[in-house]
Amino acid sequence: MTLLFALFLVAGLLVGVVAMLGGIDRKQRHGAWVKYLNLPTAGAAAALFGIVGYPLAKYSSLGTAATLAIAGASALAAAAGMVALIAGWAVPSAALHVEDPRFALQGNPARVSRSISTGHPGEIAFEHDGARRTVPAVALEGASIAEGTEVVIERIEDGIAYVELWSNIERELEKLS
Repeated sequence: MTLLFALFLVAGLLVGVVAMLGGIDRKQRHGAWVKYLNLPTAGAAAALFGIVGYPLAKYSSLGTAATLAIAGASALAAAAGMVALIAGWAVPSAALHVEDPRFALQGNPARVSRSISTGHPGEIAFEHDGARRTVPAVALEGASIAEGTEVVIERIEDGIAYVELWSNIERELEKLS
């Protein structure tokens, strides 16, 4: 029985880590009640089931049914607490966060389709959401960039993309490694 609780504890912790790294799906594709059945809720319930059940099974004289009932009630309380935390803090906080549309494509690779020169915007081509798009572009540092050169979008403001050479980004990444 202690092995069962230890497995639930480890599984709950792993699910919690996955939830932290991956986040919660913001798109509500299911009914209203299903949004509460998510990774953080499952992780909290599983972890508390293991945390409470393990010492009860190992050190108490309670029977299996009583141990499972207490651990199960603790898991339900953890799930309810996580739902309250998400509904009371995380969802309202996320609703207040408004993404800046200028930076929606930041980091997106592109290729110069019409050369960029100082004082004259060129044009870049890139794919986004499965469609090929082109927009006027200028270099961040005001440099000239030849047609065919790989660049990275820093932002798109007033219909003009501000780009940086991919080779510059690559050089900076190599310094970090």
